[in-house]
Amino acid sequence: MAGNEPMRNYNIFALRGDDAVTDYEVCDALGLDPRLAGTPQLNEAAISKMQKENYHGYVSQGYPEKTARNMANKAADDLRREIKQLT
Repeated sequence: MAGNEPMRNYNIFALRGDDAVTDYEVCDALGLDPRLAGTPQLNEAAISKMQKENYHGYVSQGYPEKTARNMANKAADDLRREIKQLT
């Protein structure tokens, strides 16, 4: 990074126009490697983490594994499409 320019945030919130949530906060909240902050790879790591958590959450709510997997995959795919449109 050149000079004193602020780090660009790539998280989904920043891409949606809310720069109040930093990439470092997303990394901290999801337990991701802070080296992902300031990189486009942050979103894929966050989506993958949430996809796994969503799957386990759906299973714990009583959804069959196949249904839980499909629901988690759909949510992840929807976010990936949104990010692609925003970038």
